[in-house]
Parts: sequence; structure tokens; C-alpha cells
Amino acid sequence: MSRFAMDQSRVREVVLVRQDRGCPACGAKMRVQCERTRIIHTLQGPVRLIVKLLQCGNEECDSTKTFGSEQEAEYAMPRWGIGWDVFCWMGHRRFARHWSVCQIRHELADSYDIPLSDDAIEDHLASYQNMVAARHQDFEEMKRAYRGTGKVVLTIDGLQPEKGHETLYVVREVTRNRVWFAEPLLSGTTAEIRKLFVRAKHLVRTLRLNVVLWISDKQDAFLKCVATEFSGVPHRYCENHFFRDLAKPVLDLDSTAKTKMRAKIRGLRALEGEILDSRQAAVQPSPANRKQRSSLAGASGNVVLDYCSAVRGILNDNHGGPAHPAGLRMLEALGDVQKSLRRVASSGIVGPAIDLLARLKGFIDRGVVDQRKPFTRVRQYTRQVRHVIKLLTGEDGLPLAKRKSRFAAKLDEFQRREDDGVYVHFAKVMASFRPGLFVRPKLAAYPRDNLDLERWFRCPKSHERRIHGHRHAGVRIVRDGPTLIPTLDAHASHPRVFSREDLFPFRFASPPPSQVAAQQRHAIMRQSRSKKNDASCSEH
Repeated sequence: MSRFAMDQSRVREVVLVRQDRGCPACGAKMRVQCERTRIIHTLQGPVRLIVKLLQCGNEECDSTKTFGSEQEAEYAMPRWGIGWDVFCWMGHRRFARHWSVCQIRHELADSYDIPLSDDAIEDHLASYQNMVAARHQDFEEMKRAYRGTGKVVLTIDGLQPEKGHETLYVVREVTRNRVWFAEPLLSGTTAEIRKLFVRAKHLVRTLRLNVVLWISDKQDAFLKCVATEFSGVPHRYCENHFFRDLAKPVLDLDSTAKTKMRAKIRGLRALEGEILDSRQAAVQPSPANRKQRSSLAGASGNVVLDYCSAVRGILNDNHGGPAHPAGLRMLEALGDVQKSLRRVASSGIVGPAIDLLARLKGFIDRGVVDQRKPFTRVRQYTRQVRHVIKLLTGEDGLPLAKRKSRFAAKLDEFQRREDDGVYVHFAKVMASFRPGLFVRPKLAAYPRDNLDLERWFRCPKSHERRIHGHRHAGVRIVRDGPTLIPTLDAHASHPRVFSREDLFPFRFASPPPSQVAAQQRHAIMRQSRSKKNDASCSEH
């Protein structure tokens, strides 16, 4: 950093002398032997630190070591070319505002005249990430966060952006909305998952907290580990996973019918093309069909285009869920368009635009009629799924005991219908999830699903997309997850810029072994699939 040319008139000098003059070896008074000079960049301008180096003046003392000032670390760490204020500023822009390295570099150069390379910025951001993660997971810091809290609810879930890579497991506490830790694992076996629960158990004991509830999906490793490591703690299965598993065959049937229905509704582009051709002809009119073209080029043509746009929007809508399948929603929306077109046809109005709308109605009728029978089954099964959802969510206002008994009655009803494979699936899923769906009436106020943690995963995904400009969130989330996840969580709860006082106690923090191992594995994977290997193999 000091090799860059700069305006020397802007450089501010600061002389630093060690306060403690006593020699650590003999206790004699030390004297100034020499000085060391370094230039660091701050947000207020460049600063030249003149550090006086002291050495023992006792000739009989064997110590020849020189000692610098204790205050030097308050300005910048060793081998830094920037001050703490620039260091914290870069970290806040990166992890709170999700700036890219290029944005940070240009802003430093334009606003503060600080020349930094991309590599230097990335090195500083890695150190910042380690410090903030260490602060967020520090026992004393967590004690302050949970002061006055005795009961906590823990959730666990995994994140795997790409198949074939590790899965990042995150343990999060929902009463304070705080991530406790994250760790990438190569395998999801019970032995590997148990390490996470042992670590969570150690944190609970250290913080002297009482876990009143665990929430997760119905993964076998989670069930076994909660039962062994947290014996007696209720384990609630995520209701959202239950609804999705329950409605899986219904959604598959709905998707098949929706695809076939959408494939039959064709011809929108032809209708829109005729309107656009008529508008082009209106600019350069010809004697033939002049009246018809001018009619379609006016307001009636806009009506046809609006209908086509509405139908296209309906066909492109894939939103839905267990209670509102996408295909069924599409069928109902197309039914509303059909009713509107029938009213237009029965109005007695004639004209070229009415003919085009009649053709559009024919396209919709052709697609809807063929799939009316499959959608009848989908509607029947969806009605049962919605009834089960109401029993769990308590939309009917019934007490828990009554909802539990009705759930059991509905389970018996499905078990008796052995002739229908969908109802057999309903019975199996409901019997499997039943132990974790109705957990102690006193815990009814706590979350019933793990959506809070699943929604929180959008934070690291959005961070990766914004800093790299890619739609896909890469495996860096998993590779750097043990420090990246706590850092993002710390900034979510700390909107201001972290100061030197916040990070100075954690200045020597390093990434955990699990992150180092994941980075090494990733480097080997990249090297193994490099194109250079193909070139070397072809030469031999």
C-alpha cells in the first residue's frame, strides 16, 4: 500500500510510543532504539504511523528484543495497509448491503482515494468474516443475547445448492431469531448428524438454557438424534413438509393434467398477429379489407389483445401449493375467461373482433374439455387435503383435543379406502407424521413448521446472487457456510457498522476446521475437472 504514489501533503503523521517502559526480562527502563514507519489509509485520509521501538538499556540483560507501541493495533493490524475504519466499512458494504468486490474497489477509489486491488479486498473480507462470525458465536455475546431468557426453541435444516456437494446444516433458535452455528457435512447419516446435536447440547448447557421444543422435517437422523441427545424434549415435525408429502400424488396428477391442458390451448400468437397486421395496414391502407383492418386497429383490437394477454398470464402461472394446486387454479381462471367470452358472444354484437374472440373461446374449450375428468379427481382429493390442513392449523377454531380426535377419524377413513391408491398414500403419510404433529397443548404458541429457517435461507442465497450477479447461488454458501452464515445473521440483527471495539477481541479468529476441510475438497474438485487435465490426457 505504501508503494502507491500519493499526495504527501495529505498524509497525517502520528507518533506512537510504548507506555510501559519496563523491560519484561529484567524490569529495567527501556529506551528508544529506532523507529518504524508505515502508511495506512483511513476514511479521513492517509496516516503515517511513526512507531518508536524500545529496547532494554541494561547491558547485563540478555534480552535484545525490540518492543513497539501497544496503540499501533488500534490503528491497524500488522501487514495491513488500511485502518480499522476502512476495514469495518468494507465488511458492512459486503455483508449488509451485499456489494460486490468491484463496487467496493470503485467506491474506495472514487470517494476516499484509496487504491486497493481485488485480491487485497477479498483477503480483508475473509478476515472480517472470521471476526464477525467469531463474535456472533462467542459465549459471552450469546449470554448477553439470551439474558433473561430461559426457554428456547431450536430448529435444524439442510441447504444443498448443487447435487453432489456437501449439505450445509444450520441450527437456528427461533425465539431470538439467531443462528447458533452452521456446518457442512458430506453425509447425512445419523453418526454425522449426531455431531450437530452434541454441539447444540453443549451450547445449551453452557448458556444454561432449557430447550422446550425441536422443529425439523421428518428425517430419520433428526428423529434419532433428538430422541437420544435431547431425551424428553418434544420434537415437532414441520407441518409444511407434511402438507407437501401428503399432497404429492395429487400435485403430480394436477401437473400432468395441467401440462396436457396447456398444450391444447394454442393459437394466441395467430390472433395477436392478425391484430398487429391490421394496425400495420392501417398506416398504409389498401383498398381490400380496408374496413375490417381499420376496425381491428381500433379499440376492439385492444380488447382482443387484452384477452390474449390474460389467457397467456393464466397459462404461465405455476404458483400454488397443497391446498391450491397450480393446474386447478389455472382451470378455474380459464373458466372465468370462458364465462366472460360467453357474455360477449350472447351480446348480439358482430364484427371481426367478435370473430377473433370466438376463436379464442374455441381454443380454451378444446383444452379444458379434454382434462375435465382428471381435474374432477384433483378437486376431490384437494378437498380432503384442505380438510386435513384445517384440522392442523386450527382454522375451524376447535380445541386441540377435538382436532386430534378428528384427525384420527380422518386417518381411519382413509385406511378403509384401500381401493384408491391416493387415499392409501394419505393414510401412510398421516400415520407416519402423527406423533410429531400434535405435541403438548402448552406448546401450541410456538411455530408449527420450519418455514422460518427455510425462509432465512433466502438471505445467503440472495447475498451470493447479488455479489456475483448470477441467478444461481453457488456452492460457496456451503464451502464458507460455518463463517458466512453467522456473519450474515449478525448483520441482519446489527444494522449499523461494526466498530473496532466490536471486532478487536476477535482479531486473531480463524475459520473452523470444517470450513477449511470443505475448501480443500472444493480445490481438489476444481482441479480434477479442469480442462488442463483433458489437454494433458490427449497429449499422452
